[in-house]
Amino acid sequence: MFSYVAYTLGIHSALPLPELVAREEAADVVVRFGRVDRPLPKVKAGEVCFRTTADEVTLFWEDVGAFSVRGGREIIVDPLPGVEERVLRLCILGPAFGVLLRQRGRLVLHASAVDVAGGAVAFLGKTGWGKSTMAAALHARGYYVVADDVTAVSADEDSTVVFPAFPQLKLWPDAAVAVGDVPDMLPRLSSNLEKRDRRTILGFSPGPLPLRGVYVLAFGETQRIETLGPQEALVELVRHSYGAGLLQTVGASSHFLQCASIVNNVTIRRLSRLESLSALSDLAQLVEENLAQSVEQSRSSVQSF
Repeated sequence: MFSYVAYTLGIHSALPLPELVAREEAADVVVRFGRVDRPLPKVKAGEVCFRTTADEVTLFWEDVGAFSVRGGREIIVDPLPGVEERVLRLCILGPAFGVLLRQRGRLVLHASAVDVAGGAVAFLGKTGWGKSTMAAALHARGYYVVADDVTAVSADEDSTVVFPAFPQLKLWPDAAVAVGDVPDMLPRLSSNLEKRDRRTILGFSPGPLPLRGVYVLAFGETQRIETLGPQEALVELVRHSYGAGLLQTVGASSHFLQCASIVNNVTIRRLSRLESLSALSDLAQLVEENLAQSVEQSRSSVQSF
């Protein structure tokens, strides 16, 4: 077994997971190979179907295989013959871990996050809206990556905490170029996928961080930031929860309460951006200035108190 840590969990895996931080820890989660019954519905290549019970979620890709996620403690991998390990890792570290974290009672957001002055700031949005690109742009300006695409949060009345994932960003070649990387120097996530694996080891810390802010990404004619009201903020958090289709069977009530707690304790803003990556540098500067202003306001509030 290989031993790692991610999301503050000790992970023992029969499959090497080089994206994770290697560390000898007691096993909170075990990843192993085994037999998994396939869900009956047929799906197209690249699409996932799932079957759920109170304690188990089965994920199935027609061109990859099946994965059983059990009780927030175990991921069983049943691949089809000849599937690349890189593809299996994408399924394990993305959808399967998203389900497992929800089973463990954590709120899982479809977001990327960076460390700003000892607190996490998350960028929320659908696939293709620029979450990883935004995190990469800020990483290039000296901020440390906390999570990419799957951001796990614990939220209650007393605290809102983000659990760092692992030091990796997944970038399309044009986004890699926009943040100063050379795509040909970065490995592909798989032989059939143009997205690149951008490691972000520098400054990565596996310890939990307070959630200091959330930006909901949107496309617009101008680049601007606006604070959302409580009702709209709650809708956006629920809308952009990871694997929203599973909410009715995996912790729906606790999920809603956690979203409400974030709205009550964390400022949520809409970040409107141009679609062109040529404006990425200006967007990153806009966010950086807004973050600096937020940190200064927070310090002033503490001193006044």
